Amino acid sequence: MTAQPPEDRIVLLESFADPITAHLAKSRLEAEQIPCFLTNENLVSLNRLYGPASGGVRLHVRQQDVAAAVDILRYETVSMTASPADDATPADERHCPRCNSTDVAFGPATRNTYSWPMLLLSLLLAYPLRGKRYHCFHCRHEFKRSEA
Repeated sequence: MTAQPPEDRIVLLESFADPITAHLAKSRLEAEQIPCFLTNENLVSLNRLYGPASGGVRLHVRQQDVAAAVDILRYETVSMTASPADDATPADERHCPRCNSTDVAFGPATRNTYSWPMLLLSLLLAYPLRGKRYHCFHCRHEFKRSEA
């Protein structure tokens, strides 16, 4: 059995948490004529909980293409989020009223935020319905938009 030359060896370039991001990186490399392939894609797609245990979706390239691939993937990608609505508070203006931190996100509340109609509906459906609020990751304070 003959040994492969070092430049023909396949190496792990990067690991991704989800298949979509991995495919975007693979497409960028293929557009630059760098051959590559993914592994663990189906396992991570099957159940997201398998991702961390299996090392995520792995992107592999040849040893000789590592430097070029790193240069291509080094540049920051364009955000795929929609632009905020005109009435939304810009991200740089949101801050926690308690600690003045800007590490704030809007999403489902972690504490009970039931109003009487929501409480009754939650009991009838046997499923907790919670409102959305701003959450400060610094001091864990939750607040409504009017407080921001």
